[in-house]
Amino acid sequence: MLLNGLKPLVEMRLAGQIPPGDVWILFGDYEQVAWWQWSDVSAEIVMDDRSPIGRLDLRALVGLSVCIQADRYGDALMLLCRRLQALVRSLNVYVIEWLPDGIGMWWDRGMGESWAPFDAVERRTV
Repeated sequence: MLLNGLKPLVEMRLAGQIPPGDVWILFGDYEQVAWWQWSDVSAEIVMDDRSPIGRLDLRALVGLSVCIQADRYGDALMLLCRRLQALVRSLNVYVIEWLPDGIGMWWDRGMGESWAPFDAVERRTV
């Protein structure tokens, strides 16, 4: 299943291009921004947290750095993160409900299944 917001990214990748900067996934109740209308901007993909995460076609994200903004931490978010760990170079996950005590966690390829909180002193170079 391919989300409408991913289609322009698929076209970009098929043309041999990558978006500048990180790809942002807004995970929850957000409106899709038509990021593809502008040049040299980061891709912003909206995913409803009730989407069938296990069936989404995420191949356009292979090898990219991805940031996820989620309203809530839950099973759907972690399923998305586990799927992305097999595809992407790095993940930054920002969970709004964790504020003000924390903001999220990060993962880089080579860390296995381990995650680090953003307050970790040093980010590993992989």
